[in-house]
Amino acid sequence: MLEDVLSSLNSLIPTVAPVAKLPAEALPIPYICAILGGLILSRFTGSLGNATLPFNISAMFIGSMASNWLFQDVQLPLDPGIQRPLFVTLLGMVVVSFAMMLFVQKENRHAS
Repeated sequence: MLEDVLSSLNSLIPTVAPVAKLPAEALPIPYICAILGGLILSRFTGSLGNATLPFNISAMFIGSMASNWLFQDVQLPLDPGIQRPLFVTLLGMVVVSFAMMLFVQKENRHAS
């Protein structure tokens, strides 16, 4: 049942024609990692007010999906079902989190 819900959510994500979607068993990985990553990042970007958590979760989700899209043709010595999407998702979220912290740091520096 959970896979059906996640598959329907995955069908709502706009894709380019040659872009392959994540396998059904790997669908929860970007969603769960984006929520947890957004919660953790909110501790470091608390200056955005009430929009901090939704903005961070959205940024993390975009980073995780973008990294899965960019690295879909890269062959890694990992299990393509779970390990590869998890590794690529975390890689994309790390890049986005550094960009978010850099953006908020500059915003704080100008506010002082």
